[in-house]
Amino acid sequence: MGWPLSQPGLHTVAQFTGRDNEQDPLQGQIQALHSEVARLQQDIQDLQIALTTTSEHGDLIEAELHQTNLKLSTEVKERQRAEATLQALLELICRERDDLEIIVQTIMEHGDVVDAQWHQKLYEETIRSMSDGLTQVPNRRRFDEHFSHQWKLMQRESCPLSIILCDIDYFKQYNDIYGHLAGDDCLRIVAKALHSKIRRPGDLMARYGGEEFVVVLPNTTADGALEVAHKLQSTIAELQIPHVHSDVSRYITLSMGIAATIPSPDQSADDLLRRADRRLYLAKQEGRNRIIYPSSTCLKESTR
Repeated sequence: MGWPLSQPGLHTVAQFTGRDNEQDPLQGQIQALHSEVARLQQDIQDLQIALTTTSEHGDLIEAELHQTNLKLSTEVKERQRAEATLQALLELICRERDDLEIIVQTIMEHGDVVDAQWHQKLYEETIRSMSDGLTQVPNRRRFDEHFSHQWKLMQRESCPLSIILCDIDYFKQYNDIYGHLAGDDCLRIVAKALHSKIRRPGDLMARYGGEEFVVVLPNTTADGALEVAHKLQSTIAELQIPHVHSDVSRYITLSMGIAATIPSPDQSADDLLRRADRRLYLAKQEGRNRIIYPSSTCLKESTR
């Protein structure tokens, strides 16, 4: 009697135990789903926060993007300009290179002619720098260099060196009466005439300044310099340039001072020049149109 009652009871417990075992995987899945739902909900919250932040700062981000675009646009334009400049420079360099190649080729083919032309141009520039702009005779710079050179040369050779300083008489009055243009013409004529009479190698006639001229005569004694001075004075007289306000002649005349020496270490070229200047001053003080020169005992006067 007991067995029938106990068997169903045991069977029922076994059935419940089996159902519990079937529900365990479902619980795990449900928990996993809950976790997934929680994660998704968190992601949704994060996205909502991000959207809210984007919405709040959208204008700032847009402004930053705009500035970035402007900056990039400026950099692109600058790069384009730089590229254009570099291209232009490259083209210029190429052209200059071609021109240089032509010049080099020309020099190689006509080197002698080009060299002669350059030497001629250099010579002309040198002559121009040593010439007086108005009268075209040697200028003061040329005189200084030549006088210094001849002084050293005559000192080494123990030879005489003479110098003549010339001054146009009453030239200020000439300018006042005839005008400065006529005065310039007078200087040109006188300079050309004096220059034409100085022909020996080593001799030099130059414009000293204003209406003064100077003559350097190496290997020439005082007597030889006097002969040259007379020749120069006669040459100017023959020109017969009118000068109505001269106190010594109706024409342009010259006063001259001569100095001569054999250069030595105990004297200088400036000493000789100063002596000639003093004698020129004396010639003007004593009436002009005359030559003052040294002799063995005294100063002599010569008028022509």
